[in-house]
Amino acid sequence: MNKDLQIPGLYIIRYQTAPVVPAPYANFQTIKLQLISEDDLSVDFSIKYTDREDLEEDEILEEGFTMDDDFTWKGAVPANWIKEFDKIYGSSKIIRQREEKEFEDFVEIEIEENDKRVTVYPVDKERWVYFLQEFMQAILETSGRELPFELTYLDYDAEPKSEVALKASFATKLFTMSANGGPLKQLDWGFLQKVMDTVYRAEFVYDNAAESKPTKKGKYLYIGDQLWYQLGVAVLETTAKSKDLQMIESLFSKLIR
Repeated sequence: MNKDLQIPGLYIIRYQTAPVVPAPYANFQTIKLQLISEDDLSVDFSIKYTDREDLEEDEILEEGFTMDDDFTWKGAVPANWIKEFDKIYGSSKIIRQREEKEFEDFVEIEIEENDKRVTVYPVDKERWVYFLQEFMQAILETSGRELPFELTYLDYDAEPKSEVALKASFATKLFTMSANGGPLKQLDWGFLQKVMDTVYRAEFVYDNAAESKPTKKGKYLYIGDQLWYQLGVAVLETTAKSKDLQMIESLFSKLIR
């Protein structure tokens, strides 16, 4: 099968969470990629959350969702996503027979081949799921539904005090940091996943967070929701034996050096 991108061309990606994924997380997505030229990409995106019929509203809200999470949008996204799609599509093993497993998410791609629309299936599903998660964030950001990733770490126990501000745009795949109000420094995009895995491993207690920027001693996190979380007060260990806070402190101390 020829995996060179067809430009102009239409690719349709359909994604379904694994059958074992419960509501309110279970969802179905469709992404239509219209490659108009090498620097012009239009997307028609929809996400529908499924299997919520038996859930109460409080159960959905407690998981961080809303009652209106379904979303559709059509528009242009930054052209760098043409290269991102080309990279994963061109390097993936593709099969023509559908495989659906209980513990695996489902991904299929509709393409044009010999003047016909055919459906193929990538074998490396985990890699595709991660790509689609990032691409969805880029779409939500481009549409204005969500803001770019933002995270600030304050260490007011240190002398002198230190502040690290991180920003990441999924639309442009640009990840930057500024230490103590200094110039922006570009970070490797792959490092963003380590930051998110380290920070969000801990437990955030919203009721213990502060609405204004702290001035007292302590270590704090701002995650873009207009609240400040003090480590040990509003950011807690997930278990008695975990070292989540230590890992967060170590991550940011290395960035300041």
